[in-house]
Amino acid sequence: MTSYITSDKKLSTIVEENYKILRVLKRLGIKPGFGNKSIKDVCISNIVSPELFIILVNMSLFRDFFPDVESLKALPTEQLINYLKKTHSEFILNDIPKVEILIKEIALKSDFQNSHSTIFINFFEEYKSELISHFEYEDSIVFPYISGVIDGKIYPGYSIEKFEENHTNIESKISDLKNILLKYFPSQNPHPALYDLVEDLYILQSEFESHAYLEDNLLVPHVEFLEKSYRTL
Repeated sequence: MTSYITSDKKLSTIVEENYKILRVLKRLGIKPGFGNKSIKDVCISNIVSPELFIILVNMSLFRDFFPDVESLKALPTEQLINYLKKTHSEFILNDIPKVEILIKEIALKSDFQNSHSTIFINFFEEYKSELISHFEYEDSIVFPYISGVIDGKIYPGYSIEKFEENHTNIESKISDLKNILLKYFPSQNPHPALYDLVEDLYILQSEFESHAYLEDNLLVPHVEFLEKSYRTL
């Protein structure tokens, strides 16, 4: 049976056992220096909902974890939105540029100056544009819509169901990027940064999958509850 993380656990112990939690801490604005405090105490001192923290951490680590109905209803909506916005910023400002630098360094290497190089760079540029459009749409349309629902605003013709229907699968194309590298990169005199790039792509794919999982299984059902609640007032 899976042992999920609970708010009475020491945060330092949980981080030591699950380094992926570091990104959750960063996005929630929780800085190091929490000593031997419990997750609940650290969250309270940082004005972060302990319940939201537990849900985010468990959903990030365990694909079989789903919050119960009451937890979904009680989520602090703005804290969740801010977390997702910071995740987008992290992708756009840090993760994607890091991958882009390595891609250009490798693709422009002298023994990779051929059709594969062009395909490789063009594929990434198209994917990068798709990613940024995806995040900007959520930041400029979806999240303001959710904030509006909380304020009692009505948006005819739009609902979170519309977002879910058109939710782009942003993580799938990373596999294509990895395949281009592993199948078509010149086998003689390989670039030393090749494996660093492939590893970064695996990490980024995992982050994208986790992000999509949160939106589909946490954000969407929470907003569906909000829509029903506020539209019946």
